[in-house]
Amino acid sequence: MSSRINPTLSQRKRLLEKNSNVCCVCKERGLGLQLHHIDSDNSNTVDENLAVLCARDHDQHHRPKAYNSTYCSELSPLQILEYKNSWESFVSEAKKPNPKIIAMINAYGTEEQVHSMRLILQWEDGKVEFERIYHLLDGAYEDWIDNLIEEINWLGKGITIVSPKELQEIEYCPNCKKAYSSVLDNNMAKKITSKDWEKKSLASIYINPISPSVALILSYEDEVLYSGNLHKCGDALHYISDNFEERFKIPKRAVRTQATRIVNNIIDDWNPAYVFIGTGNPDSPELIDDLYLPKIWENKRKFIKSKK
Repeated sequence: MSSRINPTLSQRKRLLEKNSNVCCVCKERGLGLQLHHIDSDNSNTVDENLAVLCARDHDQHHRPKAYNSTYCSELSPLQILEYKNSWESFVSEAKKPNPKIIAMINAYGTEEQVHSMRLILQWEDGKVEFERIYHLLDGAYEDWIDNLIEEINWLGKGITIVSPKELQEIEYCPNCKKAYSSVLDNNMAKKITSKDWEKKSLASIYINPISPSVALILSYEDEVLYSGNLHKCGDALHYISDNFEERFKIPKRAVRTQATRIVNNIIDDWNPAYVFIGTGNPDSPELIDDLYLPKIWENKRKFIKSKK
């Protein structure tokens, strides 16, 4: 058996910096840290085989049966390696001037009383790296904001912060019984983290001249990020997109106004640099200046009664 080789002081310092001085598993700040040999070979003391773990997670790896499943699942060597690689990549990305990561802040409660907040640090593709929960039992609401901002700046000054306008509802996973994490759609995340969105984004709107329907596509650098279709369906407007579907009741004599408002709201959410509107032949549409829907949207479907 090979003799143990301890990490050098410079190696320990380097690894702690690559992990932002926290455990790569729990990311809790202020805990004592240890360097763990992932493959259990104490002589294989290279950076790629050393994971920064807190004393609790290090012990949990070596004594998995001493911890119940509500705290953490078993930390196998492969899982620890995945935590290490993902966290070190995240820390490295966070320090870039325009990192491809997002800080998502969700608030829960009522307008009169917000009882908790959740900070989610996610990758652009929607993968959650870690999260923090702030609750009234942990401190005053006024302190949460300071803690949130400090937590984000601890990782990087250029991280984009996103917060939904509406308060969120708490939904629970039927299996683990924990609340779901509300992350930002990966395509919207690309829009938010794109430094030149205001120059290279494009919305294409096609108005069908012979049926009450509108199609729209939003793209960035020739990559389609979003597509949707709005059409009249009986007494409702039916909107279908990549991951969303909704029906809107049509007010009397206002179908075109409501349809136009729905499309404009989507454009406002994405705020593309250029908007092109076309109609006529779908293969070579005629460009028009305004989102004007034809009167066919107001036509009612006629039914012919059969004779008995």
